[in-house]
Amino acid sequence: MEDYPKLLIPTDKEVFLLNDQIIEIPKCLIKFDKWDGKPIKNTFGGKPIVCFKNKPMFAELTIMNYFIESGWEARWIEAFGSSNKNPKILSEWKDASFGNQVEGLILNKSINSVLEGIALCNNNSFSGCWDVIGWKGDQIIFAESKRIKKDRIRQTQNNWLSAGLKFGLKPENFLIVQWDFNK
Repeated sequence: MEDYPKLLIPTDKEVFLLNDQIIEIPKCLIKFDKWDGKPIKNTFGGKPIVCFKNKPMFAELTIMNYFIESGWEARWIEAFGSSNKNPKILSEWKDASFGNQVEGLILNKSINSVLEGIALCNNNSFSGCWDVIGWKGDQIIFAESKRIKKDRIRQTQNNWLSAGLKFGLKPENFLIVQWDFNK
């Protein structure tokens, strides 16, 4: 892969064991400022709120915006709370319930083909789809947000990674974004 978004440069690797094979996935470490303004009403089950450009935001949307600020296109894909065959594709979060979010559909047919192809390799499901998909030209990256000492990779996310590799993506098409708050 030629490059990563300038705000998401990997500095480490995360080791995965998939089908008795060791796979090293690029990883970057990020610190976010904690939101200390007016609380938002709907935190999607208590997700922590970070501050991005003086606005409250979930880490996933901040990571999506890091792609965009680096000249990429990106969306937050959320399969949790929706059908595993029909995830929500978000470009923003309104302070409303999950069901009332406005979808930021992906108009790029080749990106949709990749998503559908991986889902097909994943038992025809988007379960475990990594949080953010970013693309620039023919480059594509799935980024998974994990807060240090608070989150871990789930089996469904391992399955999505395995399906992506089976579909033909490389480890460089995946990125762990490990984050925490600035102290």
